[in-house]
Amino acid sequence: MEKIVKVCEEEEISEIVRKIVEDREAMVAYVTDKEGRLKGVITPRKLLKILEMQALGAISHPFYEGREVLGLLSSKCAKDIMGTSLTVKPDDEVKKAIDVMLDQGVYEVPVVDEKGRLLAMVNYFAIISGLIDPSN
Repeated sequence: MEKIVKVCEEEEISEIVRKIVEDREAMVAYVTDKEGRLKGVITPRKLLKILEMQALGAISHPFYEGREVLGLLSSKCAKDIMGTSLTVKPDDEVKKAIDVMLDQGVYEVPVVDEKGRLLAMVNYFAIISGLIDPSN
């Protein structure tokens, strides 16, 4: 399990970017409520979309769609751009995390307790290093 970047639902996008840049290792920001429950995730793809809109004032990539453009233009904080994520529990088998990664096309999966509180995340590197060298 690795270090994570947590943000609150009302946190401004510029602050989220600052936290990720300061961390230098985080790829995803995890959005939590006041009780620490996972509410959503902000992926690199979503951040790049919003930053392109804000910095360049235009969209150049063909995967943008009409309604999504309007949403990006009005986005101000984490809750505006967060997406959902499948999770695993601390006692789940590694196979479940691998299945989530493969099904969702992601490289890390949040680990939550029975109340949905974010505990950590498990990433691709932790899994493959553990499979190669089980003593890790």
